[in-house]
Amino acid sequence: MQCKLSYGKELRWDYQFLRKKCKEVGIEDEFHYHQMRLRANNVYVFQALHAFLTLLHCGLLIATCMHLQLVYIDIICYMVSAVIVIVAMWVNVNVKLGLKYKWLKYVTSTTAALCVLLVDMGTNFYHEHFNDWFLETFFDTYIIIMIYMFFPIPDIPPAMGLAATISAIYIIYYVLFLGSLNLGEHSRFGETIENLFYYISLNMMCTYFLIMREIVVRASFLDRHQYVMEDIALRSARATERIFLHTILPPQIAQPIQDEIRNRIKIGQKHHDLPSNKRDRVIAIQMHPDVSILYADIVNYTHLTTTLSVKELVTLLHELYARFDNAASRYAVQRIKFLGDCYYCVAGLIKPDPAHAICCVNLGLCMIDIIREVRDEVQIGIDIRVGVHSGSLFAGVLGSAKLQYDIWGQDVLIANKLEATGMPGQVHVSERTLQMVKNMYEVYPGTKAARTDAFLQKHNIITYLIISINDKGKRTELDSESNDSFNVIQHQESSSGLVLSEELKKMPLGPNGTIKNYLVCPV
Repeated sequence: MQCKLSYGKELRWDYQFLRKKCKEVGIEDEFHYHQMRLRANNVYVFQALHAFLTLLHCGLLIATCMHLQLVYIDIICYMVSAVIVIVAMWVNVNVKLGLKYKWLKYVTSTTAALCVLLVDMGTNFYHEHFNDWFLETFFDTYIIIMIYMFFPIPDIPPAMGLAATISAIYIIYYVLFLGSLNLGEHSRFGETIENLFYYISLNMMCTYFLIMREIVVRASFLDRHQYVMEDIALRSARATERIFLHTILPPQIAQPIQDEIRNRIKIGQKHHDLPSNKRDRVIAIQMHPDVSILYADIVNYTHLTTTLSVKELVTLLHELYARFDNAASRYAVQRIKFLGDCYYCVAGLIKPDPAHAICCVNLGLCMIDIIREVRDEVQIGIDIRVGVHSGSLFAGVLGSAKLQYDIWGQDVLIANKLEATGMPGQVHVSERTLQMVKNMYEVYPGTKAARTDAFLQKHNIITYLIISINDKGKRTELDSESNDSFNVIQHQESSSGLVLSEELKKMPLGPNGTIKNYLVCPV
């Protein structure tokens, strides 16, 4: 017979396990900061409670004492003691001050406890000697409970030490007090043992309360840590998803696609029997009237496939396309896709840009420089043809199960033809593009292949060649910067620890929230 009981969750209430767990996940410092905030909050409660108890005690003395003139000294002592205790404990409300001077909480707690004790015993000694009154102590149990429940002592052993010291002083007081009452030896011994066991039991009970409170706080703190980590992971995953999606699709296309996917999931959950091909779909296609299209093709790509191994070829293409993407990001050009040796992108697609033609031409020149640098590094005979044309196009996503983003239009075909009829190492542009870049480049007439191309002649396309200007300084700056998307991802990963620390510092102290912000200062 197999036992179905599980004791795994009991570890959540094991004191040593929780301490070890806090250290393992690296939140021990944040936990101590949270404990200080809790103790600062407890100081408020203690001050209000102590003031109320002092006033109540003084009021009862005035209302019930038959010799009112003899207790004025008691009332004055209690009031002065209450003011001293409240002022001394008020220092612990400032968390920043407590972090800076860690000894302060011990000094103020000891001062407050001894102040109440001295007044409690001092008034009794006074009345015993001057009025022949033998009075019982009033604040003994109160002081011990306050030490464990409300005093800002950070660790259990110091709190136990202070409470044990107060208990020992009271026991000594009882021994001396009972010794002056002319009681029998048996009665005196019994009273002493009774008080001894009372204080031991009270300290044990309060120590148990202190341990259980720390267990509850640590367990809730670990739960909060898990919640914050899951929330950070979720936000990071969403941000990473958005970044990667925007590297493939422009935001204005990506958002309708995301909304469509969410709607499909909701519809699928409500209507399980509805075939997927019967559900409405959004065709995310947009018209862009003023953009520039760049087509680039690697020359001698076929020769590379026959001379390089698959691994070397993939590594080379990855290096080229990674640098192309970096340059495209720098010049605000949206890469559409790359097919083997073909790479094409559009400027002015994500948002309208009057300088879209300049961006594309600059990107084309930069790509030529990249090819030359890689060619010199690997000693392989490769080059690149670049064609740029300005006009309009349709861009969007087609497909159902597998989405595909692409561009269409007559101007797209013209840009493709400009690349195919261009010359390696030069940017082949149309007359319309040249008019938009003004006199910024060294321009030469177009190629003979373009002048004899039937498609270009049919659409009256006059072409020109822009010679690459080898700007090594600009290339070095581009290569030194990584892709912005990956920078954002790395920044999110590196800042997750700071976010976690800040979230844990803001952890609520109870159902009423945190204490006042101007008193809780960050580390």
